[in-house]
Amino acid sequence: MTRRSPLPTIRSPSTHTEIVMSPSSRKVVAIALLPSVATMLFVQACGGGGLALAQEAADPIEGVWENVITQRDCNSQAALATFRGMQVYHRGGTLADTSGAPTTTRSAGFGLWQRSGNEITTRFRFFRYNADGSLAGSTVVTRTVTPAADGMTVAGHSQTALLDVAGNEVARGCATDTGTRFR
Repeated sequence: MTRRSPLPTIRSPSTHTEIVMSPSSRKVVAIALLPSVATMLFVQACGGGGLALAQEAADPIEGVWENVITQRDCNSQAALATFRGMQVYHRGGTLADTSGAPTTTRSAGFGLWQRSGNEITTRFRFFRYNADGSLAGSTVVTRTVTPAADGMTVAGHSQTALLDVAGNEVARGCATDTGTRFR
């Protein structure tokens, strides 16, 4: 008759023998597993890992777009100036924006985007600087674009609010634009 230990045992899958764990061994194993269990619970609490996010369906607007923007008089729609810009639509609804303006006069812009049917509405902010490098204020742009059926071009219009350093609106602007997917 085989005598069984009163201590918990683990059966080894390879040798089919029982391994007896002393109370101090159980404590060491529990302490060693604690960080792994805590990490797993944290990842689950945050909605899963990167793989879970990667499995969401991509929106066709996601990616890098090169734009030609024409500033317009808001009343007459007369063209005032034309410049280039780029936008990156990130999965999850965030947006990065830049223009052909020198980085000494304008920062990159950051904001959000949302789809409603075939239209994409964006809202982003960038900072403006004076010639001496001091902050002149910021600009908030609200833009609506409509992608073409081929998914390679967009056409849009926007309204801008120029804000002073204190956040007070000092001017408004309008623009139209066309964009092409960067490849």
